[in-house]
Amino acid sequence: MAEEQSFSAAVKAELALPGPELPCCQRMELAGLVRAIGRIELHGGGRVALTLSTDSGPVARKAIRLLRTVSQVEYKLVVMRRRKLRKNLVYRVFIPPQPGIRELLRMAGFVTPEGELTEWAEPPELANDHCCRAYLRGTFLGTGWVAAPEKQHHLELSTSATEAADALGQMLFRYGIAARMVARRDVLVLYVKEAEQIVRFLGVIGAHQALLRYEQVRVLKEMKNRVNRQVNAELANVAKQADAAARQVEAIERLKAAGVLDSLSAPLRELAALRLAYPDASLKELGELCRPPVSKSGAAHRMRQLMALSDALL
Repeated sequence: MAEEQSFSAAVKAELALPGPELPCCQRMELAGLVRAIGRIELHGGGRVALTLSTDSGPVARKAIRLLRTVSQVEYKLVVMRRRKLRKNLVYRVFIPPQPGIRELLRMAGFVTPEGELTEWAEPPELANDHCCRAYLRGTFLGTGWVAAPEKQHHLELSTSATEAADALGQMLFRYGIAARMVARRDVLVLYVKEAEQIVRFLGVIGAHQALLRYEQVRVLKEMKNRVNRQVNAELANVAKQADAAARQVEAIERLKAAGVLDSLSAPLRELAALRLAYPDASLKELGELCRPPVSKSGAAHRMRQLMALSDALL
């Protein structure tokens, strides 16, 4: 299994632990799950059935636990093996037509207050902060994916209806998370690529262990990148300084060969001699070796004079 998938699975396993405690949050977490992995089946006489499908065992157990707590509807669990990927299991929770199913669909936004099926009817409970967090948690359990922080920063949530996707984007924006949207086959995917916003989302949905790991990896990566930038900058400065020193030595040797060096002022002759004696020293170090010592800018001024005199010989 890829590292990104294992991290995402670890986040879902953490979220699948028992909780939340508030009945309204339990309903909204189940609503997010139903919205994410639910498929409605129409039967005769206006009856509807619902199937929840997931390839995650922890998610399936969480869905069943919430169903038992929240709705008390009758269901049947079927575990199947994928034909193409024989190692993967699919968990299907089938809820046949029964009186409580429309209330379950209403919570998930599939049914209007009047009982009519629709693409999106926002549950009023989402006006509450804790219920909104629970809904996002259920949505991530169903369709969420987050890459391992060691590799890249990427988080996804998906849904099938445009209005539901817009509502999901507004919920995220409520917590300072600006998600982008892209159509992918028959679903709409909301994605985030900023590390800080992914960390914020993990905190919003209550994935605190995953958040700590993400932050730890992110801090280490930032420190490593900062050190690399500093080392690269220092190496570039050393290379630049070495190149400049080589050109200065060449210019002074030209003055010496032309017999010009001996006719220069004492400060210029002193700096020229120091440069030939210490070809790897910086201008600041050469200035400190002068007698009396001069500043870096003073040494640079003298070196510019030497370079100008040498250029005049070309």
